[in-house]
Amino acid sequence: MPKTPAKLDLVEALNAAAAAHHEYERVTLEGKRDEQWAGFYAAYVLGQLGDFALPNVLTRWLKDAPSGENWSASTADHVLALL
Repeated sequence: MPKTPAKLDLVEALNAAAAAHHEYERVTLEGKRDEQWAGFYAAYVLGQLGDFALPNVLTRWLKDAPSGENWSASTADHVLALL
């Protein structure tokens, strides 16, 4: 398995995934909410950082991440604690 990503790299990848997903919802889904968002984020993040986790596992971790003011940072902490 590839090396565990650094927190900053994971935060940046999550932020980029959020931006790409927002555009996907806006353009492709014509403003509809994507209920499968976590799979999109997982695929995007793994594409950027390598296969540090199985896609279905990362998808679940993203869904289970605590929400908060800085979702990307708290989610990165959550994911890294589970690796």
